[in-house]
Order: sequence, then structure tokens, then C-alpha cells
Amino acid sequence: MINYLYILFSMMKKFQLFTISALLCLTIHAQKSTFKQLQKIKGITVTVKQNNDFNEYYVITIEQPVDHFHNTGKVFKQRIYVGINNTSAPTVMETQGYTIQTATNLPFLKKYNSINIEHRYYGNSIPDSMEWEYLTVKQAASDYHYIRELFKNIFTGTWMSMGISKGGQAAIAYKMYFPNDVAATLAYVTPIKNSINDVRLADYLHSIQSTECGAKIYALQKYIFENKATFLTAFNKRVVSDFDNETVFDYMLLEYPFSFFQNCFNCSSIRDTTSPPEQILSDIIDIVPLRIYSASYKPRLMPSFYMFYHELGYYEYDLTPLKKWLKNKEYPNNIFVPDNVTINFDTSYLHNINEFIASPEEHKIIFVYGGLDPYTALKANSPHVFIAKNGCHKSRINDLSATQQKEVFALLSNWLKYTVGY
Repeated sequence: MINYLYILFSMMKKFQLFTISALLCLTIHAQKSTFKQLQKIKGITVTVKQNNDFNEYYVITIEQPVDHFHNTGKVFKQRIYVGINNTSAPTVMETQGYTIQTATNLPFLKKYNSINIEHRYYGNSIPDSMEWEYLTVKQAASDYHYIRELFKNIFTGTWMSMGISKGGQAAIAYKMYFPNDVAATLAYVTPIKNSINDVRLADYLHSIQSTECGAKIYALQKYIFENKATFLTAFNKRVVSDFDNETVFDYMLLEYPFSFFQNCFNCSSIRDTTSPPEQILSDIIDIVPLRIYSASYKPRLMPSFYMFYHELGYYEYDLTPLKKWLKNKEYPNNIFVPDNVTINFDTSYLHNINEFIASPEEHKIIFVYGGLDPYTALKANSPHVFIAKNGCHKSRINDLSATQQKEVFALLSNWLKYTVGY
């Protein structure tokens, strides 16, 4: 007697194997096809990598002009990471503010593609000659536009720019200079300053002293300064600085409140003043890493601080209540700018970006901030600002309330013409 069930099962199994093989062949063919397309782009090199979030993943270097506005003939190699799932789905261009990091995972955007871009003058994207005058917001935005043009025939879906903090500033500037390149922009914890040393930040840091947590932080800071001789002795036993140890000690304590609130530290972890000085100092150093005050680390900071003191703005410390304990009369943060370089602050970028964001024209930018992050005091003047309650500089969309997330997803779905959400 013929076993029809056995025959049917065997046929189904063979069909499943055939289907899997066919899909695998199609995937491999698609990868080879995309890889060949990438190889045909002039001035780039392509290396295949693995990434579980994408069907295809490549490390690519692109030849960029050092100066986009004058043909100097000088170029540099810019590093990007490209992840591909579906070339007709949205493509997210993530503009890093510094050296390249792992692309931000976007679980609410299915099958998207990613172009993750290292900022010029950082990491592997450094010109042979560090001509600082070409490290500008507009030059960086032109880098992104050039990349957009290179890949526009491969990624045919809608495009979105995205960045975090300084990377968010880059994403917004790109939207300002090239408004038609992307359909939407997502800016995480991005300060929008109105001057080189925006007083709103100082006002916020002063205001948090009246909160329970802020009072504890500033009381500890004052206690350490009041007992500076004891703490400095403990500090000197632990630290051998490239610079004057007491100056570094002062800088660390001046920075402490800002870094505490910015980086999600827990107020319950603040030690009582009866704790040994060594333990208290250890906690402070965990919050303000001392490597930033070393000669070996300064080259990594110089590009950022050139941009801060040329166009983006930064912050300074209020020395007034602490002057009697400080070694020096001034503690400017421009100590991290490049050596032997004169920097004049150009106010035009901050003027233009504030005007751009405040314009009644719909620019399709979403801003996400953390409620306790000091930079939220410098939030954008925009109808699409979302603040994560009790969040910090690490706040992202998943830190927003369900209602806020729903509103964000509705905006992105409309702008990208693509379903966005979990």
C-alpha cells in the first residue's frame, strides 16, 4: 500500500529545502550585485564585514576634498560604515560628531539601511596636513552631501539624517545647508547655543543647587575644596599628571557637577563626607576621567575644541563661589584647543542655525533630550522637542513615555512614507 503521507511529507521537505536554497542564492546574488555597484563608485575602497543587524555590511573609505569650495587639489580619506537590508527601504545617515562609533540601533525602523560617517579630522578621517581652517560645520555638511550623491542610485528609498550631541549638531547643519537631501532628521541630546558661552547653561547649573541631589553634589564639591590640603595630598599619591597636579585637581572638581548630571549618575551613590578622602576622590575620578587632562589625550580633543571655540560654542565654569580655594585666577576650557593656533569665534553659524530652527517653515526635525541633562537648558526652539523625564545625555527614543514615542513614530512615518514603530 502506498504511503501517501510519507510521499507528501517528503515532497514538502524537498520544497522547503528548494525554497531556502533559492532564497539563499537570491541573497548572495543581491550581495554580489550591491558589492559590484559599490566597487564602481569612483574614489572609494570597499571591505566586506559582518554585522548581525544587516544582510550586508561594508567598511568604506571615500576620497573627499579638504576644501569643498575651492579646488586646492588636497584630499583626505573619510571612513564610513555601510549596512544594507533593503535598498528600497529608508536609509539612515548617522553623522558622528567625533571618531566613528557603532551605528545606533533603531529597532523601530524595520529593514532600514545605515550609512555611519566619521567626522572629518577624527579617527581615520584625518588629512595629511592639519589645516584647521577647513574644519568647519559647512565643510562637514558638504562631506555628507557628497556621500549622499555617491549613494543616491543605490539607496532609492527615503533618507533620514541622525546624530547624537555634537553629531546631532552635524545632522542639523547638514539639513540646513542641504534641505532636500533627507526627508527627516533625528537629533539626540543636541544643544542649540546662541553664543560661545550660552548663559542658559550657567543658569541651569545654578538652579539645580536648590534640588536635593544638586545640593548634595555642590556640598561635596565645597567640602573637598574646604579641605583641599587633605584631598590634594591623597590626589598626589594617586595621580602623576603631565601638568600641574593642583590645577588638574581644580579642573576636575569644577567639572564634577556638570559631568554628574550629564552622565546619569545616581545621587544615592554620593558618599557622605565622613568617608575616607581616597574613596571620595575615587568616585569623583570615575565621573571626571583624568585622562582628558593628559598631554597624550589632548590630540584627540583638539578637533572638538577647535570647533567649539570657532563656531559651536562651549561652556565655562563659574569660579565666583570657589575663588579662595583655586590656585589660578582663570580655568578656561580652551586649554584643549590646538597649540599655536589663533581662533576667532564666528557667530554666523549659531545665528543661522537658530534662525533655521525657529523658521515657520516645516523642517521635519525631531529633538530628543534628557530631563536632567544640563544641555537640555539649550534645547531647540522647535515644536518637535521631546524630553525624557529624569533622563540624561544618554536618553534616546526608548526612554520617552509611550505617548511621546507614539507621537515621534507618527511624525517619522509621515515624513519617511514608511511605517515606523515597534
